[in-house]
Amino acid sequence: MKRLPICLVLAAGPLLQPAFAANLVDIKTVMRQGIAASAGLPADFKAVRSQSFPGGKVITRYQQYYQGIPIWSQAVIGVRNPSIASNGDSNRYDGKMVTGIKEDLSSAKPTLSSAQALTLAKGLKAAGKPVINEKAQLLVQLDRRNAARLIYQVSYFVPSAHPTRPNFLIDANSGAVLSQWDGLAHLDATGPGGNKKTGKYEFGTKYGYLPVSANCDMDNGKVVATDLQSSEDTSTNTPFHFTCPRNTADRTVNGAYGAINDAYYFGNAVVKMYKEWLGLSPLNGPLYLHVHYGSRYENAFWDGSSMNFGDGASRFYPLVSVDVTGHEISHGFTEQNSGLVYDGQSGGINEAYSDIAGEATEFYVKGKNTWLIGQDITKGTKPLRYMEHPAKDGRSIEKAGDYQDGMDPHRSSGVFNRAFFLLAQSKGWSVRQAFQVFADANRLYWNQNSDYNQASCGVIRAARERGYDSNAAVSAFADVGVTCKQ
Repeated sequence: MKRLPICLVLAAGPLLQPAFAANLVDIKTVMRQGIAASAGLPADFKAVRSQSFPGGKVITRYQQYYQGIPIWSQAVIGVRNPSIASNGDSNRYDGKMVTGIKEDLSSAKPTLSSAQALTLAKGLKAAGKPVINEKAQLLVQLDRRNAARLIYQVSYFVPSAHPTRPNFLIDANSGAVLSQWDGLAHLDATGPGGNKKTGKYEFGTKYGYLPVSANCDMDNGKVVATDLQSSEDTSTNTPFHFTCPRNTADRTVNGAYGAINDAYYFGNAVVKMYKEWLGLSPLNGPLYLHVHYGSRYENAFWDGSSMNFGDGASRFYPLVSVDVTGHEISHGFTEQNSGLVYDGQSGGINEAYSDIAGEATEFYVKGKNTWLIGQDITKGTKPLRYMEHPAKDGRSIEKAGDYQDGMDPHRSSGVFNRAFFLLAQSKGWSVRQAFQVFADANRLYWNQNSDYNQASCGVIRAARERGYDSNAAVSAFADVGVTCKQ
């Protein structure tokens, strides 16, 4: 039988309500009304990533396109389960499809070019300063009335003593700024590591060896560590070099004995953890770690292509602890997977995922958790944040009902941080299992603007798909006032 184009099939049914406007339709309804299940998804869906599970089950995330343009914050999940193939179709699909786009967008060609959108955005926040990592992606987005429009998602990085990474959603025809936020997400050789708070330790003794190249460059093809020498130029990726076999070439800075050694070793630990626990790399390509960023810079951040670590000053030692390293690298994982925007509840989930990954890295390296974020780098007695009771810092929230619009993602992260802590402590669960289901959700089920409730559905589903006790996940989220509503 000749397969009809999906737009014609849908036009013949009662799905497009209201007429002549885009609409979100359950993919099951689309396939029941117009296409035999064996035909699979409509042609305007493309697989973006897959994950295999025990028993042969494969879960795939599909992105919908309109005339080659991705649709923002919409995805369909496909599950292929060979074990049920004998009973009929082994594929099932969940999610929503946008229909009727053509009635709203007579042309998929924007009035503004990507270069013009970038120029507009730089005029708003760059203030004439040099910028790097410029990005402008054309997308289709549904507005609050469900009308389809063309937008650009624009971002760039402004290196300075106070670096920023402005992000914008810009109407691709009118140039109107629809939304904006700062996307700067903070936080076998031997050699010394640690600082005055943790004490000095040796790589090759307390921890494993530093996996460097044969000539002792800090570049093993997976992780590259660079000494910025207090500059703010993040465009350089020249690996740090030392005379084999012991790295004592890195200078002692602000109470730290080997900041580059710490960053490089812990960065490699993150790569190994993602590979062993999830079967994948945290980033597409090598991890670039820029150490000694700026002068007395008291932060660490992901700039869209690399992790950058300041040396601290009065509040912090160099920000290269195991949990902070896992945290910053995992901002890159989020950007390259769910793309959670760093604003609203999705910003809190974005920040929480990195905190969660930092705790997972700490467990992977040390075999235990303190549940105190950044405890090894603060010069005082208090950590940056608390996983068990986030509200203990007097600023973070741990109940969804306490969320307010405009809240700093570092504070709204407390809701999911506590949910992770509770899940990891649940009977039959572990830090590894809890991290796996949050990472699966980030990779497969979360979208750019997922809120607490929507994101919890992804974690609960990930637990179910892995064969873990999903009721424990439901309970953990219920404790923080979050309910999956589907």
